[in-house]
Amino acid sequence: MDRKISIVKFVATRNSTNEKVVTQEVIATPFAWMQDISGTEDVEGKVRYLVNKKFTIRYNQEVNDLKNQLGLLCEGKLYDVINVVEIGRKSHLQLIVKNYE
Repeated sequence: MDRKISIVKFVATRNSTNEKVVTQEVIATPFAWMQDISGTEDVEGKVRYLVNKKFTIRYNQEVNDLKNQLGLLCEGKLYDVINVVEIGRKSHLQLIVKNYE
């Protein structure tokens, strides 16, 4: 586990003009091991590059409970958490993430 990451949850609030504002709240800053899964190009009017990665962290109950309502910050990039898989009996969690570049 060689990377320091931040796991954030998205909190929706209303500002003074009653507009919906989504903010990020950091819930954990663990060390993680990263694995590249794949990268593909996606064409929807323009070419975008889709990056899929896996991050393995030590078990965290709050991360396991919120599952795919999370984001992951690593090296200044925000990834969307697609799935959280428990490895072993409350030993580690594997976060599968994606990002469009």
